[in-house]
Amino acid sequence: MTIAIDFVGTNLGSGTKTYNINFCNELTSIDLTQNIKIFICRNYFKEIEREINENNQIEYIIKPNFLSITFLRLLWMQFIFPFQLKLMGVTKLYSPMNFSPLITKLLNIKVILCLHSNLPWMYFDLMPGNLVRNLITRKMMELSIKSCDLLIVDSHFAKKEIIEVLKLDQKKIEVVYLNINKKYFSAIDNIKIIKNFNYESKYILSVMSCVKYHNIINLLKAYRKLTSDLDFDIKLVLVLQILDKNYFLEIEKFIKSNFTENQIVIFSNLSSDNLPNLYRYAELYVFTSYCEVFGLTSLEAMSQKTPVVISNKSSLPEINGNAAIYFDPDDINEITNSLEMTLTDKSLRKKLIEEGIAQLKKYNSKDNIKKTIRIIENIN
Repeated sequence: MTIAIDFVGTNLGSGTKTYNINFCNELTSIDLTQNIKIFICRNYFKEIEREINENNQIEYIIKPNFLSITFLRLLWMQFIFPFQLKLMGVTKLYSPMNFSPLITKLLNIKVILCLHSNLPWMYFDLMPGNLVRNLITRKMMELSIKSCDLLIVDSHFAKKEIIEVLKLDQKKIEVVYLNINKKYFSAIDNIKIIKNFNYESKYILSVMSCVKYHNIINLLKAYRKLTSDLDFDIKLVLVLQILDKNYFLEIEKFIKSNFTENQIVIFSNLSSDNLPNLYRYAELYVFTSYCEVFGLTSLEAMSQKTPVVISNKSSLPEINGNAAIYFDPDDINEITNSLEMTLTDKSLRKKLIEEGIAQLKKYNSKDNIKKTIRIIENIN
């Protein structure tokens, strides 16, 4: 019996790409009862091949990089991929890309779909991209969910939300938390340093995609209030994956109108190898999102013993527990006060760091990957 995993995806940095790479890195160390064929683009494979160990039960099937283009990937997935699976004798497909082939039932292939976003139903108007593409995306995700044999989601919040939106049978849905890349627990000396960046300067850090539902303008307004009204001398460092170019232009315009040249540092499309040190030396980590089914970056910050200040929306309270200070992302004063309190209260900072270390124990990477594999193996 053979299982296939579809990791053919966009080359843009995203939570889904992070999940795929982390999954591959951990999979080789897990005892498997069935053979696994992993379909992956060449650019993805280059990022993981130096970290994976040889495992005779795992075969990587390298696909051309042009399949990282969304339209071409969907065509391949729907009209070519299913027949490749059938010819290879694959009986189960794990698809962690929010989409899956729709004709697999006709070919007697079981599909386990992993959904990493509820955004198309909860905040459709804040999605990046044009209206037509977003409507097609939502419809394809709905059809994939309806046609799959089992759905895996990243949190209990996500499960409840998607059940309510699509009226799904809760027995069809499993919850498996995400895992943090093992590099965040490696010796810091082995992690990359950004040239010409002063890690000793005081700075607040935020790592996120540049999209409207991450509410970056409100973060900038709160930072402006912190530095002007409260007279804090501290930089704001934004690590942005630019998915919405128009929103990025809006952000640049706001920064130019409200801040001096050296107050805000923006790193766009930065390699994840640079992140551990950025987290480690930050005074605090802040995240202002409206819509997350998990959210890895706050846990990455906790792994580097950095206090976390975060939105109280969606799954974020479930995932971060008592290890964060929460705020309403629509309330500028509340964001500002949360930042100020976390920067100035030493006992609070110590408590958040200690709670963060405890919180991370809930997200053992190997256990989460094992759980996913067992779910796939056990489905009839």
